[in-house]
Amino acid sequence: MKRTERNKNNSILFKILVPVLLLIIVIGAAYGTFTFLSDDNEQGEESESGENTEDATEGDSESDGSEDDESEENGEAATEPETTEISISTVGDIMAHDEQYWGAYVEETDSYDFKPVFEHVKPYLEEADLAIGNFETTVAGEDRGYAGFPLFNTPDEIVEDVDYAGFDALVTSNNHSLDMGAEGVERTVRMIEGAGMDVIGTYEEAPEERHVIKDVNGVKVALLAFTESMNGMGEPYTDEEIYNMIDVMSEENLTEAIDAAKEDDPDIILTYMHWGPEYVEEPGDSQKHYAQFLADQGVDLIIGSHPHVLQRGESIESSDGEHEAFVAYSLGNFVSNQRLETIGEDFQPNEDGVIMNFDIEKDTASGETTVADIHYTPTWVYRHSETGERPFDYEILPVEDFQDDENLPDSILERLDRSLERTDSRLNME
Repeated sequence: MKRTERNKNNSILFKILVPVLLLIIVIGAAYGTFTFLSDDNEQGEESESGENTEDATEGDSESDGSEDDESEENGEAATEPETTEISISTVGDIMAHDEQYWGAYVEETDSYDFKPVFEHVKPYLEEADLAIGNFETTVAGEDRGYAGFPLFNTPDEIVEDVDYAGFDALVTSNNHSLDMGAEGVERTVRMIEGAGMDVIGTYEEAPEERHVIKDVNGVKVALLAFTESMNGMGEPYTDEEIYNMIDVMSEENLTEAIDAAKEDDPDIILTYMHWGPEYVEEPGDSQKHYAQFLADQGVDLIIGSHPHVLQRGESIESSDGEHEAFVAYSLGNFVSNQRLETIGEDFQPNEDGVIMNFDIEKDTASGETTVADIHYTPTWVYRHSETGERPFDYEILPVEDFQDDENLPDSILERLDRSLERTDSRLNME
């Protein structure tokens, strides 16, 4: 009985469901046809209004891009890198003695070419985000007479060729700044700036501020430079006139200039100091005193010049223990004619120099900036000529690149080895 009733009920249910299902199918088909026709009408309207399919696709693409932008703004996209890294390279004294510019003279064009001097170190300098050197000469013009000791005035081509080498800024506050008087200071500034480099430490007119700010990939570097002496060439001028032209070293001047630099909120403060006695491998008491003073003032990197030989590099702590600075008391000669052949055996260290490199890291979130690494490239000045007599060619050699160079005489390879030993010993940075 139950089985018969179930079959009956199923028969009744079947008779009811079939018409309902057919009705749903008919309604669905009608709706699909209506939608299809509506879409065709919309496309037709777009075509009539001049908006083709390609434009619509581009519009969709633009819409997608704006959505991506909104996502980035809302922090949904990939975050920015957490640190910014830059490199700063510094060198010592770029000098131009008589023999050097005589060797750079090109008779065919009646001009001077210093480019070969820097050819081997150019890749190292160009690799840095910021390259700085001490320009220890003037470019006062041919009418003042070229000179390479005891006063210095070098052909204008040296400025273009130093720029060619990869330098971004030149220090001009040193004991030779006034060799050609105030006019020499002013013209040297104009020539360097005209070549596209920054000038640190001397001025064409009284400055409003005594620092240069370089924004290097988002890292703000403040550059300053001071000299301890001017070889007595400042006597014709008042103290005010001198200070309107040249940054002279004193605690008062340093404090004022550093405080002004801090107002620009730099991440790194780098200061060149032209100081200390010549040809002495150990820093003097005055150098150490001022290095400590600069560390106490918050300077991060202190670069020494003037001794013409390398002196040690070391980290020093501020008196309050809150700040650490690095000082290279002297980076020696980057290029000069001071050497064994000209001033004697005891002056071979004058042939040595370095490119001192600083790797800087800035945390973009916190703004904290640190000196992540300090390393150096030893250099040596190679002087040579085919006849063994003037004019001589000068080349700055990265020592480790040429230690096994088969094109160099054994006597030169031996001098390169000795130079490297002296450099590592004097810097004492291991």
